Amino acid sequence: MFNGYLKLGDQRVEVWYVEAEHEYAQDAFDVLQAGLPRMTDYFRPATPLPKITAVLVPNRDEFDRLVRDLLRIEIEIPSHPARIAQPQRTDMVALSPSAYAEHSTYDYVPEAFRRLLVHEMVHMMEEYLTPDMETTPRWWSEGLAVYLSGQSRYEEGFRGPAMEGVLSGAIPGFAEIDTEVRLAYDWGWTIVRFLEAEHGQEMILRIVNECADGDIFGFLGVDPSVLEQRWRRWLLDGDY
Repeated sequence: MFNGYLKLGDQRVEVWYVEAEHEYAQDAFDVLQAGLPRMTDYFRPATPLPKITAVLVPNRDEFDRLVRDLLRIEIEIPSHPARIAQPQRTDMVALSPSAYAEHSTYDYVPEAFRRLLVHEMVHMMEEYLTPDMETTPRWWSEGLAVYLSGQSRYEEGFRGPAMEGVLSGAIPGFAEIDTEVRLAYDWGWTIVRFLEAEHGQEMILRIVNECADGDIFGFLGVDPSVLEQRWRRWLLDGDY
């Protein structure tokens, strides 16, 4: 599976990489090693997350191969250039920044790369804890990852669409965010952040650990239309 790869790691995190990628691999290892305790402090799992394995791949073909053969995820080949990282359980395949120019739609920004790795770690933690990841709404999972990774705070590509929507009054409804993929990424974090602000971190943890059917609003026991109105007022107040 990893012929031609090198490895660095410890008991909790390991990173596989090809020889020319050592600098990026060391950065990835440092980020994951530092990020795991932070994620553990936030999510408070009853038992520690098993060892995280990240593989930095040098090109699109290798990305597709390992997503298919290591993660066992069906993937279009070649995959879309915007797809640069994929987690599954405690494994992650990520396109190395050295390949961005030729094999992705992104420019390499070191801090954005580091936040991407934390984003994928949030998905790993959620998958480890949630009763049924298959039922979890996209807006919730992506919103949680965008929020906790810091992408919504520091990256215009994640924060900008919601801020522009608030300023222009073009705020979508919960139903739209639930059904449209792009809106899930652009607005999901605002709902997660709102729920944390209104109900506390403990409610976020309860949803992750106990909501088995994906009906997050039903789990909260609040009429979605009422909650949506409160969320809109919160957005307009701008306290996020």
